[in-house]
Amino acid sequence: MLRFIGKRLAYAAVTLFLITTATFFLVAGAPGDPIAAKVGQMPEQAQGVIREKYGLDKPISERYTIYMKKLITTGDFGESIIYTGKSANDVIKENVWVSVKIGLIAIALQITIGVGLGLVSALNRGKAVDHTIRFMVVLAICIPSFVFAALLQYFLAFKWKVAPVFGWGTWQHYLLPVAAYALGGIASYTKYMRSSTLSVISEDYIITAKAKGCSPGRTVRKHMLRNSMIPIVTMIGPALASVFAGSFVLEKMFSIPGLGFYYVKAVSDNDYTMVIGLTIFFAILFVVALILVDILYGIVDPRIRVAKGNK
Repeated sequence: MLRFIGKRLAYAAVTLFLITTATFFLVAGAPGDPIAAKVGQMPEQAQGVIREKYGLDKPISERYTIYMKKLITTGDFGESIIYTGKSANDVIKENVWVSVKIGLIAIALQITIGVGLGLVSALNRGKAVDHTIRFMVVLAICIPSFVFAALLQYFLAFKWKVAPVFGWGTWQHYLLPVAAYALGGIASYTKYMRSSTLSVISEDYIITAKAKGCSPGRTVRKHMLRNSMIPIVTMIGPALASVFAGSFVLEKMFSIPGLGFYYVKAVSDNDYTMVIGLTIFFAILFVVALILVDILYGIVDPRIRVAKGNK
């Protein structure tokens, strides 16, 4: 198991290095002046001081070396150009938990409802309830989250006054974004859980359990559920990582001060240091999540650990 984890960590280090390097050169080398809005009509001497402060007076290769050295030794993602005196680390610390609160509630609903609906659909294959659930899943997958969010804003906020249109601060502000966030995930978990359960139902150990007189409820709980959950484990890792990143579109639509909101704002403001820092932070989250998924795979099904360890 230690060898298995060690390989995954080595792959993760190489992956993060490549992502960080590509992100830096793509963003820092993009056309346009990242501090044009900041310097405005300042004298040339003042503009030079600001450019020197952010290292824009140096060649891009030298800026990359300085950035990587600071990132590796101190974990500093860089200082924002727009928010004077505030680094990407500060933005992450101050706003990440806003995204986490909404995301965790949404994911809990996605897993609970999605797994339940998928199981019910599979166990009632071909019946009316199965057709109804499958129709709802297809409909939910086809509707983009921002369209569903707009419908929620119109009906629940404008027309029926059930929840605020946008903003942050009270429990009512959770209702619309959580519902919009959860819809697509519920549909995905339902779809994968149904497919996985159908593939497990025909396995020999399920047939043997039924032949030995095991009750339907015990068969589902003890023999079917664990093996059906393997694809769900794959989805949970990246989903938890995306919780910290937030939803770029939904946070902007509902004016929620999470990381997704600030990422979109950094892109629109051409705040390139903030874009680089947040992109690297998101990459770290997703790579760590994938490592955890691999480890969970090895715990849930030891055959996967052995197969991967032999590669």
